[in-house]
Amino acid sequence: MTRKNLFHFGIMGGMILLVMVISACSKNVTQRQTAYFNDFEGDSSHQLVVFGSAGRVDTSTIYNFNNNKVFGRFRDNAILFKLDSLPKHNVVKIEFDLFLHDNWKGNFLAPGSQFPDIWQMKLHNNPIIVTTFSNDSNPQSFPNDYQNNMINNPALANSWGVFPGVCAKQNLSNGTSWYKIEYITGHTGSLEISLQDVNFSAGNLCSKSWSIDNLKITAIYN
Repeated sequence: MTRKNLFHFGIMGGMILLVMVISACSKNVTQRQTAYFNDFEGDSSHQLVVFGSAGRVDTSTIYNFNNNKVFGRFRDNAILFKLDSLPKHNVVKIEFDLFLHDNWKGNFLAPGSQFPDIWQMKLHNNPIIVTTFSNDSNPQSFPNDYQNNMINNPALANSWGVFPGVCAKQNLSNGTSWYKIEYITGHTGSLEISLQDVNFSAGNLCSKSWSIDNLKITAIYN
């Protein structure tokens, strides 16, 4: 075989090897696709249903906060979010901004109470976040769950920032705390998420409330 033929053979062999490597790698490429996103700027609460102590709430739940529109405000409420159809996936990522407005007191136990005011998130009715937040000097459990012998974290632990309150603390620059909630887990099929406050007394939305923004669901396949 001539030197020229050897050169061409080497090029062809290298190209075949490169194609084989690319093909092998492409089989392991993780695919990500946004299955749902809502920043609520269009006044839409598509796929989201709000429940109160008396049942489903049909009134408007889009609120102007910090020059943006958010989904809220809530107190003594549960949000149910369902997606019946998602792109092919074996992992799902859930993320959103959570705003805690006004008098959140973290792990503080009011006289006669067995538990503090808790905020929780469920996936298919299974609790995945059960925690407390503090906008004052009381400690909070977030980013950990609220439980016996838990770690008492300082107020605003892992927050992304603060804003003025909206009612009871509207004159305080740190009256609202901002958290980015992210949760990723193995998953197939349809999706059902619920968000709710627990142990709140009904009424008096001015005292404390919560809202969400930029809800995003990512379907991941690998």
